[in-house]
Amino acid sequence: MLPKINPTSTPSWLALQQHFAEMENAHMADWFENDKTRFDKFSLFTDDILFDYSKNIITEKTMELLLQLAEDCQLKTAITAMFSGEKINETEDRAVLHTALRNFSDNPVMLDGKNVMEDIKAVRSKWRIFA
Repeated sequence: MLPKINPTSTPSWLALQQHFAEMENAHMADWFENDKTRFDKFSLFTDDILFDYSKNIITEKTMELLLQLAEDCQLKTAITAMFSGEKINETEDRAVLHTALRNFSDNPVMLDGKNVMEDIKAVRSKWRIFA
């Protein structure tokens, strides 16, 4: 069972709010002018996808604070729970398994001893007919 953590009650949230106030008068043009490696610091390239977030109001301190918030909220534990099929959807008292919906391989995804991929493939088949 995942612990219920309200992100807004964490010290890192307060630090992010303070950081937000500090950033109010910052100018992105200055950041690019003063840091020629900004694009390299704040972009990712994987396969054929470029994710450029260098043109956002973000600094290395912002990243540190966001990572601290993720730690304070036990995000790694939540991710592990999601991938392992724990019932983290409290509203419906069931597993979420978003990963199974995006699984287009022949690898099974087991939940309570059952391969849920069989049901997912059946629904996808209906979607194709409908679409």
